[in-house]
Amino acid sequence: MRIASLLGVLAFTSVNASVTDCSKGASLFKINSMSFLPEPAVKGQNSTLLLSTTVPEQITGGTAKYSIKYNFIPLTPTIEDLCTTVSCPIMLGKLDTVSSYPIDKSLSGSITIQIDWADQTGRQLLCVLIQTKITSPFNLRLNASASS
Repeated sequence: MRIASLLGVLAFTSVNASVTDCSKGASLFKINSMSFLPEPAVKGQNSTLLLSTTVPEQITGGTAKYSIKYNFIPLTPTIEDLCTTVSCPIMLGKLDTVSSYPIDKSLSGSITIQIDWADQTGRQLLCVLIQTKITSPFNLRLNASASS
């Protein structure tokens, strides 16, 4: 997935990730579960987005749009062919995806990622919003020692 290379440029710092369905009920795909791990995200390590959806009809193509705000500053969105993100056709039934994103060590702050999938006619397939910050591995060790 090319978003991984885009996210590799970014890094962020803090405590929790929030993953929500931003479709307001308008998406064709039903999201069954989603998570962004680890929580908090850690500089120099990969973060992983897990999505489980139900697909009500076969989808043969479309677009995947990734919009990122780094420290509340919008970056230029990335738009890809949906079939480079997932195998097409997307068949009726359950669709589980796992996407891994390397977190660069050099930056800090907050990041918001919005993932929008649409079919060839522009119908929204899904919308996922990730809001997070990251911590350093050193902060994780300090927190673990303090709670022991």
